[in-house]
Amino acid sequence: MPARPASSDDAGRSLPRGERHEAILHAAGRCFVRYGFHRTTMQLVAREAGMSPGNIYRYFPSKNAIVAGMVEADRDEARRRFDRIDRTRPFWEQFRQLGEEYFVGDAHSRAVLCLEIWAEATRNPEIDAINRPFEAEIVDQLAELLENARQRGEIAADVDAVAAAHIILTLTNGLYVSTGLHRDDDSRQTFQWALQAVYGLLSGMPVLRKRADDDTSFPIPSSPQEPSA
Repeated sequence: MPARPASSDDAGRSLPRGERHEAILHAAGRCFVRYGFHRTTMQLVAREAGMSPGNIYRYFPSKNAIVAGMVEADRDEARRRFDRIDRTRPFWEQFRQLGEEYFVGDAHSRAVLCLEIWAEATRNPEIDAINRPFEAEIVDQLAELLENARQRGEIAADVDAVAAAHIILTLTNGLYVSTGLHRDDDSRQTFQWALQAVYGLLSGMPVLRKRADDDTSFPIPSSPQEPSA
């Protein structure tokens, strides 16, 4: 008797449990980006993950549960990114490192996925409740970086670290919206402008000045006491 050909579900089952969990989240993310949250079914996620629908339900009983898993995975990754920061380096180097990890690379797909989740959060209290604690944790982490920078004299002495962290998160969310809506735009350039705007916010120095077209330098000094020309 010829051997039974391996099914896609066999491929999914061959993965260790932790890897199956991660594979489902990645598959769901691709489906949300491709089809949107509402058009994505558990069957589509199963097909994308190479598993049977029944196997998907063993890990996630609903799309809301998948979103919860995505948010938790993002939260873990955000914690790792903050943990990787060398707190002895100048604040602006730390801040740039954080931003580049989010806005350099496949930023468009990540942004579209965020937009899908945020849009659903406006209608679905369960999704909103999943997302809010993550944003609060990001604000806390940013506020800690900002307070350390304030104490070291790297930003203005009268900056309210918590208020500034909220503004930075709002600006970051806006960058994600822009990146998601405008696939072909230069997200790196917009990110550079955003960094300059944040510098102006935290130092009290206007930096979004008109410059020569061929000037690609980045006018952020190591401390607010050393303004760029």
